[in-house]
Amino acid sequence: MDYNLTWHEDALKDLRAVDKSASKKIIEKIKTYFIKNPVNLGKPLKGNLKGLYRYRFGDYRIIYTADLTEREITILTVKHRRKVYKQ
Repeated sequence: MDYNLTWHEDALKDLRAVDKSASKKIIEKIKTYFIKNPVNLGKPLKGNLKGLYRYRFGDYRIIYTADLTEREITILTVKHRRKVYKQ
């Protein structure tokens, strides 16, 4: 059973900043592959980002939360790997 997917407003802005071909690939990968098992596919973050997960897609990182009981994931941000952790 797939997880329900929610996009945060900031993640949608981030996708608009990514070039179109990469953003289409990211969206397609999330909708077809990632939502099936986001907890095992992603990596839990540490430090001040504890409780969040990251999924690596090429040079981009997708930061998200996962609610296991409700089977929901919320995509928080999608940025290049050099910029994603600088906030």
